[in-house]
Amino acid sequence: MTSDARSNWLKSHDIQYLKRPGLVLNDRFEDRHEPRAWNWIRPWDFESKFDVGIVGIPLSTTSIQPTSCYLAPDAFRLSTPGFTTFSPDFDVDMTSMVVRDLGDIGIPILDQQEALRRVEETMERLWKAHQERFLLLIGGDHSITAPAARAFARVHQDKKIGLIHFDAHNDVRVMDHGPTNGTPIRQLLESGLNFNGKNLVQVGIHGFMNGSYYKRWVEGHGGTIFTGRQIRHDSIESVINQAIEIAGNGTDAIYVTVDIDVLELAYAPGTGGASPEGIHPAQLYEALYILGQNKKVAAIDFVEHDPAIDVVRITGRTMTGAIMSFLIGLFLRQNDGWCGYDKTPITSN
Repeated sequence: MTSDARSNWLKSHDIQYLKRPGLVLNDRFEDRHEPRAWNWIRPWDFESKFDVGIVGIPLSTTSIQPTSCYLAPDAFRLSTPGFTTFSPDFDVDMTSMVVRDLGDIGIPILDQQEALRRVEETMERLWKAHQERFLLLIGGDHSITAPAARAFARVHQDKKIGLIHFDAHNDVRVMDHGPTNGTPIRQLLESGLNFNGKNLVQVGIHGFMNGSYYKRWVEGHGGTIFTGRQIRHDSIESVINQAIEIAGNGTDAIYVTVDIDVLELAYAPGTGGASPEGIHPAQLYEALYILGQNKKVAAIDFVEHDPAIDVVRITGRTMTGAIMSFLIGLFLRQNDGWCGYDKTPITSN
């Protein structure tokens, strides 16, 4: 990547706040037959084509409780040497998918409103510039979802947009304290943009962490809630297929937001709101694999990983596994179901 190519591209698209990736890994061991994600997800050169662009949004000053979710984009980058591009579970090798790290949105520490404004402005311009490519966002706390999804809606004003929301919480708190990580879904439904409550599906709501008022608010605005208990009693495949049907009914696109506290606490100690009643990572991975394959799913964000309170990087690895599972599904979608490799057994060295 040349500085001229980067600066010229940013200037031509009037993008002021996109910074270089916070962390770039180099000189790691790699077996030539076992491609690792660290050498697969490389910084974008601002010239070549890509299939998926990753954008970091290191914002956490809008959290209701103090967090260090701003560290999560770099925690994702740091985790990638531990992952290959092949999944034996899904039997897909996505090495040929071109995934590029576009960098992080620059976030002012002391001005929450300006931080959210920058997220919205930058994402609107990135989506305008990359309408034929898939952008995957890594927060940051859950406050990033409202400006990011509003930006997506403004770029696609001709599209009705459904929402699939993985979380322990409803995230429709009143706005008494301004926009926080507890208000993004309310903000979207009240934005006046092309979101409708009847196309909102909340997946995995659980624990003693929500008020009945907010359950009634979601239902009163047409939303559907699948609790963690419902998922355990039914199956994640059944729930996510129902979610897709509801979110996709009469819509043109689906925005997915994944709060990692949807998981059981044992698998997500590095987040502020997980509890033992959450879902299992394998259930989340299966759901994201299915969503990746669905042609209406047009945007996704992953939020609320707090590396500062994580335990032996459990949450970080789990979050990266979730991202990779979604990308596996997206690879199948983009390649008409091709598994990505020749399955002929190898009998030589």
